[in-house]
Amino acid sequence: MKKPINYALVGYGNNAFVHEMELKSLPYLQGRTKLLACFDPDPEAKKKLETIEEIRVAESFADLLNISELNAVLISSPPQFHVDQAVAALESGLHVFSEVPMAIKEKDIERIIDAEEKSGKIYQLGENYCFFPEVLYAGHLASSGRIGPIVYAESEYLHDVTYRWRKDNYGNVDTPRVDSWYQLFDPLMYAHTIGPAQVAMGGIKNPMPFTEVTSYSNDIGGYQGKPISSPAKAFQVALFRSETQAIAKCANAYIFAREPTRIIIQVVGRIGTYECYQIGKPGRLFLADDHKINKNRHRKGKIKKIGTPELSRIAPQREGFYQGASSRIVEDWLSAIENDVTPIIHARVAANFCHAGIAASESARLGGKPVKIKTYTD
Repeated sequence: MKKPINYALVGYGNNAFVHEMELKSLPYLQGRTKLLACFDPDPEAKKKLETIEEIRVAESFADLLNISELNAVLISSPPQFHVDQAVAALESGLHVFSEVPMAIKEKDIERIIDAEEKSGKIYQLGENYCFFPEVLYAGHLASSGRIGPIVYAESEYLHDVTYRWRKDNYGNVDTPRVDSWYQLFDPLMYAHTIGPAQVAMGGIKNPMPFTEVTSYSNDIGGYQGKPISSPAKAFQVALFRSETQAIAKCANAYIFAREPTRIIIQVVGRIGTYECYQIGKPGRLFLADDHKINKNRHRKGKIKKIGTPELSRIAPQREGFYQGASSRIVEDWLSAIENDVTPIIHARVAANFCHAGIAASESARLGGKPVKIKTYTD
């Protein structure tokens, strides 16, 4: 049996806690890692960390990197710290798993790519929404050619995060307001739609990059017309184009009066369509019978309800958060480290996701002017 990977948690909020629990308790992750150290400058987080037995609580990020037995870091700090921490860790010879977003500035994307390639270490962006069973199923349909060449995809993440601006994460406009890192960037830059859309169009092993975007955003949400997320926008939607001329629509929200949070995926090919209008609930697959038309003047073909049994054939059921999506992506990272292979969402694939979001933000700020998107993969 291989030695466990000694890792450290950087930031100790909800995401870090989820990863710690899954790595420690899920059967297919258990024993593959050992939590060696943690760092979080927040006094409350430090108190929690000090209650965990047999780990070191580092006084600074630099002190954390100097722990000689360390093999990897799992970064769950606020997004504005992701780039510097990921680059420093890679340059220190450590493998990196970083929560989304990869970066919030275009100039920083290349820094992570360069650090990954020069270090020879494993970088994985934690875009776990790419690993939802429904997204993996959509990607399988696209990559296998079962629904023909891809024409269109749609991805939505309509999530009201106003709790982030309220003390203790609940209350109303009378509850004291606190600043949030969500204010630093527009909704599509936060991800959770772009990566899944690219996977739905190309498959998990070859997500389809976007090359151009036209995007719009608004500030309509918020109490008395004052968006709590300012200067970031409250809602954003974008139309992306790929090299194959396929089109994807992605929509993200910080303020959107909907419960539960709406997460959807849809992919349309020349001869078939898969649509799931609420992740976690059955979707619908239509496969056309060539170009034949029935008596009702609709395309002939078969419609099938796609639930857990069908999804499990492509994405075997897993325990864990987000229908196992969180543990699937972490397992891929661990396997890449153990076998010295490239993980699925390595730095260049992550860069395709990240720059698409940054370009979408630029387009929206320019009133919907088309903006070119860099492609970082071959």
